[in-house]
Amino acid sequence: MEFLSYYGYVALKLIVGLVAFLFILRTMGRSSLSQMTPVDLVSNFVMGSIIGGVIYNHNISIIQLLLVLFIWQTLITSLNLWGRHSVFFRHLVMGRSIALVLDGVFQMDEIKKLGISVNDLITMLRIKGCNLHEAAFVRLETNGDYTVIKKEEGKKSTILVQSGKILDDGLKEIGKSKKWLQAELKKKHVKVENLFAAEWYEKNTDQTNKSSQGLFLVPFSKTV
Repeated sequence: MEFLSYYGYVALKLIVGLVAFLFILRTMGRSSLSQMTPVDLVSNFVMGSIIGGVIYNHNISIIQLLLVLFIWQTLITSLNLWGRHSVFFRHLVMGRSIALVLDGVFQMDEIKKLGISVNDLITMLRIKGCNLHEAAFVRLETNGDYTVIKKEEGKKSTILVQSGKILDDGLKEIGKSKKWLQAELKKKHVKVENLFAAEWYEKNTDQTNKSSQGLFLVPFSKTV
C-alpha cells in the first residue's frame, strides 16, 4: 500500500504539472515554437526543471508546485510585456533582426560577428530557394528564421516604428532620419505614439522595373 501511495502521489504531481505546463503554453499566444522568444524558451526549460525536481520530493506539495509555477510565469509574462513596450529592453533580452544582405551587398561585418559560415549561409539560401547571386535582401529575424528576397522580386520592406517607438536601425537601413519620418507622419496626421507599426516598402510595379515606395501605417485604433 505504501508503494502504491508513493507512486500514486508522484503520478498525481506529474499529471498536475503536465496540465499546468500545457495551460501556460496555450496562454502564451504563440502558434508555433518558431514564434517563441528567448525568454519563452528559457521559461520552458526552467518550468520543466521545476516540475521534474518537485515530482520525487514529497516535502513539496501540489499547491506549492502550482504556486511556484504561477510566480515564475508571472515573472516571464512581465518580461515579455516589458519587451513589447520598450525597444531597448526588447533588443537587450530578445535581440534584434540583422540585415545580412542589403541591395545585393553581403554585410560581411555582421556575418562574421554572428559566426555564420559560408556553408551555413549557402544552405540557408538554398532552403529558401535562392542562390548567392540572386540574394537582394537577407535578414536574420529575432526568432532565428531568415527572410530572403530575390533580386528579380524587386521588393523590400523595413519596419520604422514598432509599438509607438521609432527604430533607429530601420531608419539607418533606408538612409532616412527621424526628422524625415516625423514629417511624413505629420502629412498623414498621425503621431508616432499612436502607431502599432510603420513599414517602409519599395517594390517594382511592372515589367519595366519602375519602382514604387511608400510608408504603410498600422495604427493602434481605427480612429487614429
